[in-house]
Amino acid sequence: MDKTRKRLLKLSTVILAAVIALAGCGGGGNSGNSASPKNEPANKETSTPAGGTENKEPVTLKYTFWGSPQEKKAVEEATKKFTEKYPWITVNAIHIPESDYDAKITAMVAANETPDAGYVHGELGEAWQKEGKFINFNDMFAKDTEMKKEDFLDYIWFNGDDPNYTWGISTAGETFGLFYNKDLFAAAGVETPPAKAEEAWDWDQFVEVAKKLTIDKNGKNATDPGFDKDNIKQFGVSFENWYGPIMAHVVNNGGDLVSADGTKFALDQPEAVEAVQKLADLINVHHVAPNPVQAKSIPSQAVALQSKLVAMSMHGQWINLDLGAAKVNYDVGVLPKMKRTVAMGISGVSAMFKATKHPEETWLLTKYLADPSGALNLYRDGLWMPTLKKWYTDPALVAQWAENNPAHPSGFKDAFLNNLLNNNTPSPVYYVKNFGKVSSMAFSALDPVWLGKQTAEQAMKGVVSKVQPEIQGRYGK
Repeated sequence: MDKTRKRLLKLSTVILAAVIALAGCGGGGNSGNSASPKNEPANKETSTPAGGTENKEPVTLKYTFWGSPQEKKAVEEATKKFTEKYPWITVNAIHIPESDYDAKITAMVAANETPDAGYVHGELGEAWQKEGKFINFNDMFAKDTEMKKEDFLDYIWFNGDDPNYTWGISTAGETFGLFYNKDLFAAAGVETPPAKAEEAWDWDQFVEVAKKLTIDKNGKNATDPGFDKDNIKQFGVSFENWYGPIMAHVVNNGGDLVSADGTKFALDQPEAVEAVQKLADLINVHHVAPNPVQAKSIPSQAVALQSKLVAMSMHGQWINLDLGAAKVNYDVGVLPKMKRTVAMGISGVSAMFKATKHPEETWLLTKYLADPSGALNLYRDGLWMPTLKKWYTDPALVAQWAENNPAHPSGFKDAFLNNLLNNNTPSPVYYVKNFGKVSSMAFSALDPVWLGKQTAEQAMKGVVSKVQPEIQGRYGK
């Protein structure tokens, strides 16, 4: 899933999938458990929908999505439960490989076989929303008596040029933190990372800890005389260089991808350049993180922590799924502080298609899948965080997914749950127009920086003249 997420958010510019926070993008391996009585959500609705079902005309909805085998199973479980609640509605859940998704869904639309709802890659979604291909969430909320927009986290909406046109919603609540192997910290006698944002390490503290946890083949760490930087067996930290992890630090340093007024490329500005350079220095100056060549021989971030190839990973919360399933002795802290420490919200997008012949039933499905109780295993097993606020604030609901399970260690509530609820800022995927083109050009230009061949300032100054013509503004709230 970690691999799928990275490719998804990076390739498609990372707007991944959906609000339909459904049982979407990735589920835990025990999705069947959520159907057992002892695991049923306390707030599960059991009553028959108002008006009864006996006079309802049968309806079939087409829902398209991508994802791992676990995700596929979870989506199918969730849509099955939805049909049990609304027996006149059948959901045809169509799993499409992520690499083929845009081509196949475009062909479906061209053939007048448009799905009723589903995942949409960001670049394609942005183009289609300009053509009015999606149902406006605001219109549906205006007619709904059970759920309102204010029930959700505030940053999760994808808006069009008209700020009253909300065409998509985040699949899940997602952000970045500092994962670490507790055994390696114990072996080094090093204090573990703080989980609370107000106690976050500053950057120098973080680098010093990473040095103590970087071990060469002779057992020396990066603070020892004679440390062999060319033969490292354990890195202190690792991070991926797609836009998500990098922007998590850029926004913490007060930078952005485009200027606040939406007129200028901003990754070449001092705040952004400084953040990127600090990350590159972990590789090329401090030698505590693998370079891109070394990283190719390292498995996923979760496996790297599990196999003790790295002591810390600055990564997205979704790797809790793999770490928990593998029963790794790990915990999580907040990212080290630059000028501030905030949780940058990120996710993919899902939408409802205006071509549907059944908008009310499509809305019922969307609402159902936006509530974790419809696919609790996705949250409990570590892949997703909710988009509904009550699942962060109601102790009984929090207990159902974020407590007493291996995918949510002791630091999770402070580092992720509370931080995302109370201390969030949106990633550029939510507000930068032409995001796909802008981000692709900007972040590919950083490749020489990670290899130590250019500084961040040189790379960004070299690409600004190419990116600037692609800047088209920002979407409003």
